[in-house]
Amino acid sequence: MTGPSTGFKDRFGDLLGRPVVATEIDLEDFAGFKCLYRDERAMIDDAKMLEYYISYRWLDLGPDDTYIDIAAQDCPFAFFVRDHFGCRAYRQDLFYLEKGIHGADIGGNAARIPLQSGSVSKMSLHNSLEHFEGRSDIRFFREAQRLLRPGGKLLVAPLFIGEAYSTVKDAGWVDEDGVKHLWGEGARFARWYDLAHFKSRILDNSRHLRVEVYHVDNAAAVDPQCFPFFAMFERLV
Repeated sequence: MTGPSTGFKDRFGDLLGRPVVATEIDLEDFAGFKCLYRDERAMIDDAKMLEYYISYRWLDLGPDDTYIDIAAQDCPFAFFVRDHFGCRAYRQDLFYLEKGIHGADIGGNAARIPLQSGSVSKMSLHNSLEHFEGRSDIRFFREAQRLLRPGGKLLVAPLFIGEAYSTVKDAGWVDEDGVKHLWGEGARFARWYDLAHFKSRILDNSRHLRVEVYHVDNAAAVDPQCFPFFAMFERLV
């Protein structure tokens, strides 16, 4: 997948007030991660595994953390985080999990998570922010600021952003027989940000978060379908 141009990255950096950070994936380390984290669900390819690897490597997870995998569907990554790092971990989803807190599962709207303010230290969205329909992306970032303790981190991987803003209401893929399939319950909607909408919807509603955006220069070496941007938001004091 071809990403936006260098000129786009420069303009993105101007919007953020700091350059987009160029980074690369250690392919040997990534191969080792795939031996550690096992996900037997259908359609878990290297592009999908990279999202979890970025959380694994960039969030600096440890035993003192409280972590939430946001809009996780039925993904087991939160359980891996709990078992591997020895921390408290939850997975959250609006459609796939029963409403309320049930052990490590939190069902309900990501903009109204029933946990105390400042009680969460790390959060991830793995290929999910783009499915937040209507104003739910705005509401989620306001909620994330409430939940995160000072210094807490929120990772969005990947961040779908480019030259043009667009939305679709029947997001999915077409199989070899020409039949279209939706991405799953709750994922029929998809949003692609441009710089103006990223500012108005995300940055302008994240006043207590500092954002750093990364570009994975060798994303295509992991999988040609990988989109190369991800974003890390840190809760300010």
